[in-house]
Amino acid sequence: MNPAEHDLLLDGWRDLSQGWLLLDMVAVLLIALVLGAVIAYHPATRRRVSTLEHHEQPKAILMYAMVAAMVALVVKVLPAMAFVIFGIGGLLRFRTDTGEAKDTGRVILVTVVGLCCGLGLFVVAVPATVIGWVLVFTLDRQTAGIVRVSGVSEDAIYDAVRSYRNAILRTGCTIIGEQTKFMRREFCFVVQAPPLLTRAVLQSQLDQLPAPVRGVVELEQL
Repeated sequence: MNPAEHDLLLDGWRDLSQGWLLLDMVAVLLIALVLGAVIAYHPATRRRVSTLEHHEQPKAILMYAMVAAMVALVVKVLPAMAFVIFGIGGLLRFRTDTGEAKDTGRVILVTVVGLCCGLGLFVVAVPATVIGWVLVFTLDRQTAGIVRVSGVSEDAIYDAVRSYRNAILRTGCTIIGEQTKFMRREFCFVVQAPPLLTRAVLQSQLDQLPAPVRGVVELEQL
C-alpha cells in the first residue's frame, strides 16, 4: 500500500480525533432527537392513545429524526449522495419486509451508518451508532400492551372497570389509554409496564379480584 492509499484509508478515522468536530456531530444528533421528542410526545397526542400502534409511534418518530439528521450530515459533505440515500430508503420501505415502523427506522439507521462507513465518515457513523444503541435500549425498556377484559355482567361492569384499573396500577403499570364497550360488556386498558414486571405476575394479580367483578382477561404483547 502506497502512502497516498494509506492516508486515504486513515482520513476518516482522523476526524474522530478532532474533538470539536466530533462534539458538533453529537450535538446535531442529540438536538434532532430532542426536537423530534417535542413532537412525538405532544400532550394532545398522548391523551388520545387507545392502541399499541399509537403508543409505539413516538419510537418510530425519534428513529426517523435521527436518520434525517444523519442524512443531512452526509449530504452536506457529499451532495450527490442525496439520490443514493433516497433510492436506498425507497427500496427498504417499499421492497423490504422490515415489520413495524420502528423496525423500519432501525433498518434505515443501520443502512445509513453503513453508508457513512463506506464513505469514511466515521465521525458521523460512530456517534450515531452509540446514540442509536442507547436510544433503542431506552425505548425498548418501555414494555406496552393491552389488558382486555370481557364476560363481566352488565350490572357489575362499572365496578369491574374500577377494580381492574386499581389492580393494574398496583402492579406498577401506567395506564395510557382506556376504552369501555358497554354494549359488548368489554373494556380494555393500554398499559405501560415496568421493566421487571412479568406477564405471569400481572395475570395473577388480576385473577385475585373478587368473583362478582372478575371477567375473562386477555393480555396482548405484555
